[in-house]
Amino acid sequence: MARGTGRSSALSLPIGQNATSEFRSFAARTPLLTVSAGGLLVTLTLPERLRPEDVEFARCLAEQTAAYATEVERLFRSGRRLSGKRRAA
Repeated sequence: MARGTGRSSALSLPIGQNATSEFRSFAARTPLLTVSAGGLLVTLTLPERLRPEDVEFARCLAEQTAAYATEVERLFRSGRRLSGKRRAA
């Protein structure tokens, strides 16, 4: 979610068989995190000069992604069929 920009955008990536995610680290440049799904490629990059907010964002992204993985695994193990419709949290 965009904070402090006065604008917000929404993007849904349909996760399926061909969805991938990849982390790449480089010695002489910033790391890249890429998610590819539904014909769309999203790459997270860093600014040239890092700030504490950038570290906070990365940590929050990791926490939320771990929570997402836990929920996906729980749903898989339950054997429930999902409708594909978004429900309000």
